[in-house]
Amino acid sequence: MTFSSCLTNHDQALVLDASVIINLLATGSVGAILQALDVRLIVTDNVVREIGQGEVNGRQEPKLLAELIGNQILRVEELAGPSLENFFDMISGHTSNSLGDGEAATIAFAHNNGFSAAIDEKKAARIVGERFGALKLVTTVDILAYGPVQASLGHETLSNATLRALRHARMQVRDHQVDWIVQLIGVENLMACSSLKRHARSKVKSLGPATIACGDAIK
Repeated sequence: MTFSSCLTNHDQALVLDASVIINLLATGSVGAILQALDVRLIVTDNVVREIGQGEVNGRQEPKLLAELIGNQILRVEELAGPSLENFFDMISGHTSNSLGDGEAATIAFAHNNGFSAAIDEKKAARIVGERFGALKLVTTVDILAYGPVQASLGHETLSNATLRALRHARMQVRDHQVDWIVQLIGVENLMACSSLKRHARSKVKSLGPATIACGDAIK
């Protein structure tokens, strides 16, 4: 099955979770990617605080995020009213059915404003399906595979950007997205991506070790 992005030019706004922002920052092309989306981009103050915690460890994400906000590429919003109620509901209860602050805030704000949410975590997707069935979810890979993003970056830049997100941010890839990713970065790069090792093993079995340029065995 051929994978295609679920993003369309009909999306009014996109609310970005911390994991998606970190993935995009790791690409080295975050500004070009976000501007190519040509949609209102929102981040909750909860996510800003979550990413900001990395500053004490010398991480660059807080500074880069602040630049995107300062350049008005991202707009920061706070939760209020029904959004806040849904937020508290999602962070409460047993860990198997609750979410972290950033994920819950992203989902709550998107749901209550009729926007789409960009979030990668599978547990979050499950909870959205159970509680907010009408909410549209997109992943980082959907953003990278969106036609205007591909056209803006070009194949080589997009390939390198995706590989950096996989290697440095351990970007999650859903099963139905794997073939597109492999076509983009090349099967020889699979072993450099820890989040793709399971898929790399199956590719080695189907293609044969000689197809992989790197001589080291997958562990």
